[in-house]
Amino acid sequence: MVIKTMKMSMSHCLLLVLVAGAQADWASTTVANRTAGQTLEEAVKKRLEAQSHTIEHFHMEDIHSFYWWDSKIEEDQEVRATIDSEVPFATLMEAIAAEHPYDLPMIVSSALPPEGEAAAADAPAVELKYVMGMALVNGTTAEIAQGLAKSIVEVKYAACAQVEKHGDSGNDFYITLKTLSASKEQVVVDFGGLEFEWMPIRANKAYEKWLEDNVIIRSHAGEL
Repeated sequence: MVIKTMKMSMSHCLLLVLVAGAQADWASTTVANRTAGQTLEEAVKKRLEAQSHTIEHFHMEDIHSFYWWDSKIEEDQEVRATIDSEVPFATLMEAIAAEHPYDLPMIVSSALPPEGEAAAADAPAVELKYVMGMALVNGTTAEIAQGLAKSIVEVKYAACAQVEKHGDSGNDFYITLKTLSASKEQVVVDFGGLEFEWMPIRANKAYEKWLEDNVIIRSHAGEL
């Protein structure tokens, strides 16, 4: 098994292809399946069109998720749905939340301005409290990749981890974490074979609180 990282632009979402030259924003969420994703896409498009907004692209990827819920780890096959748009994230988030089938949806985006676009002089400082990390694991099985992801969630170094296939070989997988910035060091120390690239993220307030409630920062990295 060979573990590598995928270098990513920190101002772009992981696994997104943005419209060339567009100063687009984006928002990512998860749903139970592709049918639910299509239903969400149609509802969000309709809501945004009523506000004279448009969506450039709507992406869906199959993922295997591990996350804390009701004091235990849940494991589900889900679909990640990502919207590319010139609509500001706050507007995308509001539209997704209004139409989402989950009681507590994950709605996230990068906390950095789009590539080539500087933050406004009067813009509030970016809070780097929440992060998304991604590592590419080559030459392994889905069971091993999922086991690694579950292990990180079990010790609460991340509140959730998602595994998805990369490429056509069937032996390469991405592991994506949602966690707190303060947890990065302990992930590196105790899961050093996984070289994560990190992106600061923003999210709906309920999801941010859920992250805080389900990530533990140990007093000394390497306690495991």
